Amino acid sequence: MIKKLLCAATLFTSSFAAADVHFSPDLKMGLQWGIGAQLGVQDVMGFEAVYGSFGISDSHWFSDKESIKHYRVGVQYEEKKYQAYSVQMEAGLAEYKGSRNYYGRDREDLKAYGPSVAAALVFDYNLPIKIRYGLELNYFRHQETYLPSGLSPQINVGVILPL
Repeated sequence: MIKKLLCAATLFTSSFAAADVHFSPDLKMGLQWGIGAQLGVQDVMGFEAVYGSFGISDSHWFSDKESIKHYRVGVQYEEKKYQAYSVQMEAGLAEYKGSRNYYGRDREDLKAYGPSVAAALVFDYNLPIKIRYGLELNYFRHQETYLPSGLSPQINVGVILPL
């Protein structure tokens, strides 16, 4: 049993080492501003790429300080008809941390978790890098955040670099 498991693990790691890997940093803009990154493997499971995504964004507004982190997995597939762009879809979990400093009173802290989704269009301009334009949306229960609503939309712009 252990030999079979070891053989399967060796086969998986050798195929991962031979695969094309990409790294994609991005800039996020919206209610919060931040940065993010993707790390993915190309040509996996019939998709152009499969990747993991992480991002963090912050905002400071008067007495409020807010931070949102997201952890998502996603896939990228090429539009076959014109082959002018690729589409990325990802889903995962978002974590919200907020604090409000009432003057003359104690500070109030809130923490919430919720679903996080994103979509992006990737354009290949016949360069070694690709440009990515996307929209992401995090949702939290409104009572657990200082957000105007439970939604935290952001747009992002990034590049995809082959490693």
